[in-house]
Amino acid sequence: MRACGRLSAVLILLVNSACFARADAGTGIRLLPVPASTIPAGQVISPGDLTQRKFQTTPRSLSGVATESNEITGKEARRRLLAGRPIPLSALAKPLAVKRGSKVTASYVEAGLSISTQLLALEDGGVGDMISLRNTSTGMIVSAEILLDGGIAVKGE
Repeated sequence: MRACGRLSAVLILLVNSACFARADAGTGIRLLPVPASTIPAGQVISPGDLTQRKFQTTPRSLSGVATESNEITGKEARRRLLAGRPIPLSALAKPLAVKRGSKVTASYVEAGLSISTQLLALEDGGVGDMISLRNTSTGMIVSAEILLDGGIAVKGE
């Protein structure tokens, strides 16, 4: 056993002087989801982009690393993810539906009245996020929610 500045423990099960089991506390072999091939930054990750690979792990080595495929799928790679390597959670982000500086069509609907206009996004945002937008013709700044279809819904006060 190698000392690395942390407490290690070994459990040995002896029955009638015969060794039946040995395990290092907190360590083990675990399957982790990894990219099947290199994933470029900005790509939204699908289940087909992932595979499973065995790693020798400790609780410390799993800190900040995706341990389940559902933590990864549907997320956007913030940086290049190398094939066969564990995926840091910090390398994943909710995919952007609206990018800062893009023009989007926003709708305001209330009591049967519907108004649509072009707005300029002042910040990035994903589905469900509230972002600030500027009406390019009036200069007025409004807050709106990004919808699942990529549209923008301005809420009434």
